[in-house]
Amino acid sequence: MKFWRPVLILGIGALALLTYLGPAGAHSQLLSSDPTTGSVLAAAPTSVVLTFNEALLAETVAIAISDSSGAVVSGTVASAVGAVVTIPWPADLSPDTYTVSYRVVSADGHPVTGSIDFAYASASPTKTPVTAAPAAPEQPSNFPIGVVGLILALAATITVIILARRGRR
Repeated sequence: MKFWRPVLILGIGALALLTYLGPAGAHSQLLSSDPTTGSVLAAAPTSVVLTFNEALLAETVAIAISDSSGAVVSGTVASAVGAVVTIPWPADLSPDTYTVSYRVVSADGHPVTGSIDFAYASASPTKTPVTAAPAAPEQPSNFPIGVVGLILALAATITVIILARRGRR
């Protein structure tokens, strides 16, 4: 009976640890932008659209637009619906190279930051076509590795218990 307690405690501890570590998965990432990063447009866009791989918390979207000198020229308000963020482009920005920096929070609570940059030569806005969000690339399976660890730990615990019983006979 003295042998069982440490094995049982070790097994339960291993199971708890593996269960805790298992469900970690990928966080939100930017799938596409319109205009695309690095593009040179003939005229200013009417809006910038960022598409992510998973839904975002709409109230946490923060956007800053800076010009080629790095000066922030606009902290415009963006709207997020699901995984798509739409940023209305300020009409008063002259032709230049701009960087749109974003900070969003994915539905799992993790903040994601990044930026895209593009340039345009004319101040007259062009209508950004409204298109359906592109299909998300196939994501790796989110099979929780903790389940495998849990099964292995349980199998090891059962094996030790069986071997301990056989040793007493």
